[in-house]
Amino acid sequence: MTKQELVQLIKENFTNEHGYVDISEMDFAEASVDISRLKTEGNLVLNRSKVGGNLWQNKQKVGGNLSQCSQKVERNLIQDGQEVGGILWQCFQKVGGELYQDEQEANKIIN
Repeated sequence: MTKQELVQLIKENFTNEHGYVDISEMDFAEASVDISRLKTEGNLVLNRSKVGGNLWQNKQKVGGNLSQCSQKVERNLIQDGQEVGGILWQCFQKVGGELYQDEQEANKIIN
C-alpha cells in the first residue's frame, strides 16, 4: 500500500460528521512517529498530545492562525525565527529557567 492509498483509505473510513478526517486518540506506545510534510487546504488540529520525548514543529506554513496555547514543557521551549504577518501574542508565560527575547522586530509593541 502506498501512502496515497493509505490517505484515501483513512479519508473514506475516518471522516467524522463535521467533515474532519479524525485519527485522534491513536496510541503508538514506545514508537517514534513522523507526520512531517502533511498538507491540507482545511484545518490541522493537534490538541492534547502527550509526548514523552521531543516535539519538533519546524518550518510550518499556515495561511490562517497558528494557535499554541497552554503548553506544558518539562525542558525547553524554543521559538526561533518566527515570521508573523499579523499579531504575535505571548501572554501569561510561566518560565522556571531563563526567558530570552532578543533581536525582536515589530511595527508596534504593546505592553
